[in-house]
Amino acid sequence: MGKMGAITVKQLEELFRRIDARLKKKINIFVIGGASAILGYNVTKATNDVDIEGSIDEELNTIFSEEAKKLKMDLYLSSRGGVFFPPDGYRSRLKFKDFPKNNLRVWYLDKYDLAISKIERGLEKDYEDIERVHAKSSFELDRLIHIFNDEYINVVATGNKREKMMNLLDLIGRLFGEVTIEDSAKKVGFNKNSES
Repeated sequence: MGKMGAITVKQLEELFRRIDARLKKKINIFVIGGASAILGYNVTKATNDVDIEGSIDEELNTIFSEEAKKLKMDLYLSSRGGVFFPPDGYRSRLKFKDFPKNNLRVWYLDKYDLAISKIERGLEKDYEDIERVHAKSSFELDRLIHIFNDEYINVVATGNKREKMMNLLDLIGRLFGEVTIEDSAKKVGFNKNSES
């Protein structure tokens, strides 16, 4: 794995255009993680992988590697099976980009699903990604909480739910200010004294 470079939406789109031009069949890919932030919300970030949901098509992987190398981009495709936990209804909110030859359709996450899937780990770099998205396309606090409550925490979330609530509240504090945390905690049913 080489040094991570900052990737822009223009670079990623150029890579996908080149891939589209070479594909011999129609392929849909579902981009998650930081690549969704880049492609869908014009965020520039350092990365060396494009995470996708599901298995990686062999032809796509070969062409992706060759075209990334030609563009001097240190990027590879990565399948995130088993570590991607989005809200239940995320598929209905996916957005896509088509490319000129129409062989490649790249789907990316709605920003709310991206944010909630990123709180799973609670890592600083994940929070920073969401802050970059928020700077380009502001989140609505109530919508974020609604999707978290109705489609994530008691539906698909695994492990320590209290920790995930705390991660959401940390993110809310970063996006909307500390003054919003107490009211938001009530809305997600977080009790400082509760165990999960």
